[in-house]
Amino acid sequence: MKQTYLLLSTIIFFFFACKQEEKKQMEIFGWNILTDHTPTALHTLESSANYKVNQLQLSYEICHELRDIKHQWNRNIVNNLTEKAHETGINEVLVWDHALYDLKYYPERFTINGKINLDKRDFWEWIIEDYEKMLNKIPDIDGIVLTLNNTETKVENQHSEVLNTPEEKLATFVDSLAALIVKKRNLKLYLRYPVHSEKEVETLLSFLEQIKTPGIKFIANSLPGNFLINQQYSDWVEKIPIPVLIDFDCVHVNEGQGIVASIFTDLHLKLWKSYQAMPNVAGFSLRTDRMGKSSILDRPSEINLFTVYAALQNPEIETDSVILKFLYKNYDSLAVPYFYDAFKLAPEIIMSSFYTLGINTSEQSEINFSYQPSFNHKITLGESEDTRIEIGHGVNQSFRYWSDIVNHLAPAEYKNPENGILSSLPEVDAGNWLQPEERMDTTYLDYILTEKKYALNQAFEAISKVNMAKPYCNNSRTFNRIYHTFNRTLLTAKLRKAYAQVYYANRIWSRGEEFQNEKLASLIKDGLTEIQITSEDIKKYRRKGPTGQYNWAEDAEIAMNLVQKIKNSDIWQDISEEL
Repeated sequence: MKQTYLLLSTIIFFFFACKQEEKKQMEIFGWNILTDHTPTALHTLESSANYKVNQLQLSYEICHELRDIKHQWNRNIVNNLTEKAHETGINEVLVWDHALYDLKYYPERFTINGKINLDKRDFWEWIIEDYEKMLNKIPDIDGIVLTLNNTETKVENQHSEVLNTPEEKLATFVDSLAALIVKKRNLKLYLRYPVHSEKEVETLLSFLEQIKTPGIKFIANSLPGNFLINQQYSDWVEKIPIPVLIDFDCVHVNEGQGIVASIFTDLHLKLWKSYQAMPNVAGFSLRTDRMGKSSILDRPSEINLFTVYAALQNPEIETDSVILKFLYKNYDSLAVPYFYDAFKLAPEIIMSSFYTLGINTSEQSEINFSYQPSFNHKITLGESEDTRIEIGHGVNQSFRYWSDIVNHLAPAEYKNPENGILSSLPEVDAGNWLQPEERMDTTYLDYILTEKKYALNQAFEAISKVNMAKPYCNNSRTFNRIYHTFNRTLLTAKLRKAYAQVYYANRIWSRGEEFQNEKLASLIKDGLTEIQITSEDIKKYRRKGPTGQYNWAEDAEIAMNLVQKIKNSDIWQDISEEL
């Protein structure tokens, strides 16, 4: 009996010890400040205490590359924020860097045929000395976040007769810098390598295995590549052989950057639940702004980062519970049911206005229905087949991604085998899924307008719910932030519906006389009128929201450029004659 009791006690102790170890592993709760607007950055630091942040990354406008701190402005901001972060209780402050700057940064004696000669020993001595000088200017930081791709001079493309593979070059570069950063200066080193293809995933996993320096960690984007939300989480992250932080774009660079209702509770909940279950994931880093005066803190989109913390505390929590917890924490209880309805509508509004049949028709949120990179993102995540995707938003149809959606929405020149989408996507070329001619037609125009009208109807419904909450809000400033966020969302849905109507109808009209008729002419003319009216409403709108990378009001100017382009063309005369 005594032996049974001891065995049982041992099992129970082992169970709880494992649980504690599992809980200890999730140890880093980081935020990332991109803006060098001091009041915004300081407010972020003040708010961080409410979320028990223990890591702070300083990037983009503050320090995108370590050489930025050679400028006194950047250096002062880094040192100031580092000091204040430490005073706040954040024990790990990191600055961003990129592996290898533009080629002209390095002395010519280290180059050969337009490449850096990695076999020259004095190159490595020079770069270590350069890093020493830069790090001495920011003595209180705790580490570096080193991005190894998305750089002007890629490490793996440089000259070497000793290092035979891209993986060897990357691993050698990391270990060489780590000798200074980690071993000599006792700083943390985090690596970034945002992937855009299966080949890059293979390269990443291979070179990480070859790194010899212990203690290095990796930062992986919560969504592949450029954070487009029509993509899935990266299951290969579990294969990374070192501890991983998950980088969440809580601001939504491609979906309105919090100036509109960039609210994606369900998305962030599902992502963090997936990553949290991976044994190598040690925490997260949350982006809180998108430069300038932008910030999601104290705004509706703060729910995106709140969601990650809610799932951290309770991995079983559901979307509805997260929304209600956030709303009851921040708003008057009697107003919550109405705000809840608006928050629930938000993702569908954004997905059917900023996206068109599943493709992001913007450039870092700025309206752009012909942004070429938007048309080849899905394949870069490993889609080697012309798979079907479901589009709701009132359309409620199943489409083949390449031969249906991309083939119709992409301009003809983007489908040219020589210099368009196909030049970098051989599997699409082999499948013969795209034809290099204009394929936009009235069938797809109807699908698109159905989707845009759906976004508009949902936006009207959301703002009506917000207005219903007004009598129950004691703080007018708090109410106004929600109201103007959703009202800007409504104006955005109006503008993008009108823009889509003109842009795609004009492409059909341009195909020739057999496609031209009175109905199409009316669509173009009515759309132009809608653009002019809505653009004027946007220009006059008194609460345009914070300006960061995305300037919401500039969408009106972009839309008016389309109006002028049509009116200055022969098409305008043809349309007028048709009517």
